[in-house]
Parts: sequence; C-alpha cells; structure tokens
Amino acid sequence: MPRSVRSKILLGVLWVTSFAVAGAGAYFGGWGAEAKYEDLITSKEPAPEVKLEDQGRYDEAIQTVLDRRKEGLREADADTEVALIYLNRAKKDWANREKWAQQVEFYIDKAAALAPNDPFILESAMDELNTVGDYSDKGCPHYQKAVRFGEAALALLQGTSVTVEGHVRSYPTQPIKEGLQPRLKRIREKVEACCKKTP
Repeated sequence: MPRSVRSKILLGVLWVTSFAVAGAGAYFGGWGAEAKYEDLITSKEPAPEVKLEDQGRYDEAIQTVLDRRKEGLREADADTEVALIYLNRAKKDWANREKWAQQVEFYIDKAAALAPNDPFILESAMDELNTVGDYSDKGCPHYQKAVRFGEAALALLQGTSVTVEGHVRSYPTQPIKEGLQPRLKRIREKVEACCKKTP
C-alpha cells in the first residue's frame, strides 16, 4: 500500500476518533452540568433565611434576603420574600400581628410598585394581603386590595404565554390562571360577605 494512502487512512481514523472523543466529552460534560443544576434547584438544604426564620431570628432572615440583592436578586422579589417573612412572623407573634401585618403591606406595595407588570409578584401580593386580612381585625381593606392585585395579575395573563422582566424564559399562562382564579374567587367572596356597607 502506498505511503500516501496509508497516511490518508490514518488521518481518517484519527479524525473519526477525535470526533467521537469530542462528542462523548461534550455529552458527558453536558450531562454533568445538568446534574449539578438539578442538584442546585432541588437542594434539600433550606435557604439561610428559612433556617433563621425557623429559629425565630426574623430580623436576620430579612437582612439575609435584602443582602441577596447584591448577588442579583431583583428588588421586587426581595421585597416579596421579606413580606412573606413578616407574614410568618405575624402568624407566630399573635400579640403583635397588626404591627407585622403593616410591614407585610409596606413590602407588598413596594414590590408591586417596582414590578407592576409581573404577574408572579402581583399574585404573591394577592395571597399575602388575603392572609393579612385574615389576621387583621379590619380585614376588608386588605381583602379589597388583594382583589385588585389578583385582577391586575389576571389582566397580564391574556395571551398564551407571558415573559416577565428578570426571568430568562416565558411561562404558559393557562396553568397560572387556573391556579390564581379560584383563590381570587374566594377572596371576592370574603369581600362580598364581610365588606358590605351598612345602609
């Protein structure tokens, strides 16, 4: 066999081998990266703020969330998380629930003002204000405001998908609406039952 033919065959075998090695490396490298990502998003380890909150260290939990803004957490998302911490604090500290409920409302309003076109923020605002209404001696204004946030969230879910600023992908609207509508209906029923004006 002439030398040029042998070198071409050797070059072809080398090319096929390097292609196979590169493909296998990319496959297993991608598989490893995907496994690390799955571990990250399905970690059984609670977030630091959750641990602090479970220990009753609410102020530290709130500061931990606020510090995460430096790591890229959107301010509206941070404010929503802070509102939830205050809501849990109100649940456990019944004697001061009105005080903590005011903090919930402050952070909800702030989050909604920062992200008025984010249906997830508005949906959270609806749910948290509904609970504030349950905790409050004067729940009607909270229920009414919760309805407004829920209606605003539904108004943003008119198409088949929604893309939210700060999120890297779009979300199908149907499952979000199906989850939101029954809760909004229950809050509207509370408004009807509890907030009727006396003649």
